[in-house]
Amino acid sequence: MDSLRLILLLIGAAVVLAVYLWTRYRQRPPSPPRQRAYPGEADSEHDDQAVEEELARMEQLVAEEDDQVPDTDRERLLVVSVVAPEGQHFGGEALLTAFHNNRLEYGEHDIFHRMSVQGGRQRSVYGVANLVKPGTFPQTDMAFFSTPGVTLFLQLPGPIDGLEAFDDFVTTAERLAVELGGTLKDERHCVVTHQRLMQLREQIAESRLRARMA
Repeated sequence: MDSLRLILLLIGAAVVLAVYLWTRYRQRPPSPPRQRAYPGEADSEHDDQAVEEELARMEQLVAEEDDQVPDTDRERLLVVSVVAPEGQHFGGEALLTAFHNNRLEYGEHDIFHRMSVQGGRQRSVYGVANLVKPGTFPQTDMAFFSTPGVTLFLQLPGPIDGLEAFDDFVTTAERLAVELGGTLKDERHCVVTHQRLMQLREQIAESRLRARMA
């Protein structure tokens, strides 16, 4: 997924917002940076507000995209967040264990990735980022790190088949939610339902069919 080369380079943008801006609005300037709060630096109310703000931004941008771009044969940016219960956080050690269990690798842009070997080199299929700006995870001292949520993002088309990538993406998101004790939510901060996931899968399948018939 070549677009990952610029993800998180837009200073201060939430990682999902950064990916979206890179793919759709490259000319817009980034917003001012805000540092990740560690335990003791900010209370849970502040973190909950930050989560609400980021998900609200994603909702607005996705709504604009739906209004402006037809459904046929377009690039897709799929976003799912695993959010901790209100007022709680995911600890760094728990995150590392969950990421390891789901074969997610720490890498480029200081986030975690699902990697796939394509053409003799490893490429990122999808990413997992910190929900709180700037979206990164520390390279060390994860034991002292915490966050109210993580965001998984998948851009299609990518390095592998779209349906294969989507199924893996959904499975990983669901497993992370179970292991971390979180809830799956979309860019509108609504709980992600199985019905909604199946609708997305059908859309991806239809897009693939149209591409093959073209």
